[in-house]
Amino acid sequence: MKIDVVDAQLDSFKTELIVVGLFSPAEEVPAELKSVDAKLNGAIAHAIKGKEFEGEYQQFRLVSTLDKIPAKNILLIGLGKKEDANIELLRRAAGLSARIARDFCGITEFSTTLHNIELDVSKEERAQAVAEGSVLGSYQYIKYRTVDKEKIKVIQSITLVGNGVDAFVKKGAVLAECENLVRDLANEPASNLKPEQLADVAKELEKLGVKVSVYDKKGIEKLGLTALLAVNRGSVNEPRFVVMEYGSGKRVALVGKGLTFDAGGLDLKPDDSMLTMKHDMCGAAVVIATVKAAALLKLKMNVVGVFASTENMPGMDAYKPGDIIPAFNGKTIEVANTDAEGRIVLADALAYTEKVLKPDAIIDLATLTGACMVALGNVCAGVMGKDKNLISHLMKSGNVTGERVWELPFFQEYHEQVKSEVADVRNLGIYKYGGAITAGAFLSAFVEKTPWAHIDIAGTSWSDIDLDYTRKGGTGFGVRLLVHALENW
Repeated sequence: MKIDVVDAQLDSFKTELIVVGLFSPAEEVPAELKSVDAKLNGAIAHAIKGKEFEGEYQQFRLVSTLDKIPAKNILLIGLGKKEDANIELLRRAAGLSARIARDFCGITEFSTTLHNIELDVSKEERAQAVAEGSVLGSYQYIKYRTVDKEKIKVIQSITLVGNGVDAFVKKGAVLAECENLVRDLANEPASNLKPEQLADVAKELEKLGVKVSVYDKKGIEKLGLTALLAVNRGSVNEPRFVVMEYGSGKRVALVGKGLTFDAGGLDLKPDDSMLTMKHDMCGAAVVIATVKAAALLKLKMNVVGVFASTENMPGMDAYKPGDIIPAFNGKTIEVANTDAEGRIVLADALAYTEKVLKPDAIIDLATLTGACMVALGNVCAGVMGKDKNLISHLMKSGNVTGERVWELPFFQEYHEQVKSEVADVRNLGIYKYGGAITAGAFLSAFVEKTPWAHIDIAGTSWSDIDLDYTRKGGTGFGVRLLVHALENW
């Protein structure tokens, strides 16, 4: 997709569509449209005065210019009440306008002025947010569509009308495209994206100057990642362990869960729960995309990306409930349920990251628990860990980027609930409640001293409906959050 910035007057700029945002109640033509409205004989003023458009959030009104100016159409987008406006509103309005341009207007290019809306942030930040929302809102997953594919409209070009914001628009486009990479990986059928193929995606980052080390099953055996190997036993597809490294400076490790398909193992999932388990690798996908963004944006950080990838299948040699598994750091894990496999895989990845890669801080992401979805829904991710400053930093970045995280309690009592009588820890709490927290407590046993935070993205990584800049399916949640946290470290 092409995204540009031009310095032009709206009444003389040639484009299929110009997007203009208005707050509610819309009572008069905004200053930037007065010259346009004059040439349209007051068509915009008529729509506003006639209450055909009042500026309510998500309301829109298409005004044809009838070739009286070079732009063919004006799209008025409602922003709601000004006192409720923030930078996330601009992203959402931009995403909505992209969908309207494509699906309602049937066009492949449009221009926008949404970044000119006055908010308590700089015009550069507004431009970046609009670029992000526009590119994210334009996303489609149509790779496997064949019938009437030529009729499917695809946004090919977006132009922001303004000046002095080129670099920030480019940054917003990079972040959105990296987030769209996560969406592509999440939406890809699991039979076409096995651990080997996921590792291949990471390997492509070498073209950007990223050092990438990929370990196959024999390499994993040599490393001693016995917990990862245990989960893999039920699958005919070999696991992969990947380490990516970019840049220099403060060394921060991002660790992702990479289950390319989770059937639950011998504790088999019901069919309705299994349907979307192709996206159980979103933690790993976010790590890949964040490292890619770090390289493209040339972040002045030493970013280390790590993920362990396997399938969790009920094959002939699948690991079993009651098994006791040794992890990389020597601790033993009692398997209380084979469908709590993500934390077992992460145990090895976290322990290896701390002991071998020795970062200054660790952040892990995983589609880990349905319990987190019960607690927080799909609005924000859960965060917990050993370092309050790190958690606070992530929460601030979440509020800025719209990818919000909420801290869950991490009291010692939760850690007691994952102690085992026959091993060091068990992969399920002794009670059925508080599962998101006890999963985090389990992970904490594999990070001994390094500042660490765990983000459970189970509820935010997938959407069952279309939202303003999110399409049904994989959301890409986490890339913008992590990049902001890294560049503001």
